[in-house]
Amino acid sequence: AVIVVSVMLLAIGPVISFSVGTRFQAKRVELATQAARTYIDGVKSGAIPVPTLDSKKVNDRDAPTGGTLSCNTTTNLCNSVTDLYCVDFDGGGCLNTSPVDMVVQGLAYHPSPSQTSTTQSYVLGVRVYRANSFASGVTLTKPTSNKSVDSLTTNSLGNRSLPLVQMSTEVLPKDARLQDHIKYRVQTPSPPSP
Repeated sequence: AVIVVSVMLLAIGPVISFSVGTRFQAKRVELATQAARTYIDGVKSGAIPVPTLDSKKVNDRDAPTGGTLSCNTTTNLCNSVTDLYCVDFDGGGCLNTSPVDMVVQGLAYHPSPSQTSTTQSYVLGVRVYRANSFASGVTLTKPTSNKSVDSLTTNSLGNRSLPLVQMSTEVLPKDARLQDHIKYRVQTPSPPSP
C-alpha cells in the first residue's frame, strides 16, 4: 500500500505544482490587466500624462531599459520618463524587489509623422511588466510574433523579460465629436483625375 501511494504521489506531484504555478501566474496577469486599465483610464482622463507620440506602430517599439527602477511616489512616473508608470499593489512603493508591483509602458501611436500633439485621435498601446523585471541582470524584451513562445505558460513561469500583458485602445480628444472621428478614420479617397 505504501508503494502504491508513493507511485501515485510521484505521478500527481508535478500536476499539482504546475497547477499552483499556473494559478499564481493567472493572478499576476489579472493584476497586470488591472494596471493596464488603470493606466488607460488615467491617460484618457488627463490624470496621467500622455506618452510620447510616435509614428512607429506599437508592436515595433522597443521594450524599456531594465536594470534600475526609481519611481516618484507622488506621480508614479518611473525612471524620469513619462512613458513608464508604476502601479503599487503592495503599498510599499514601486521597488524592483516586489513580485506584485507592475510597471506600465505607455506607447502612443499615430500613423502621421506630422502629428505631434494629441488633438486628434491616436492609439494608446500598453505593455505591463513586473516591477521585479527591472532588477539588474534582466534585459526586457518586447513580445515576439510567435504566439506559442509568448504564451502564459512559458512567459509566466520564469521569463521576467517579457511583458505580462500587452493591449491597445484608441483615445479620442475630450472635445471630439463622433462625426469628426469617423471622417478622420475613414477618409474617402479623392476621385481619380481624368
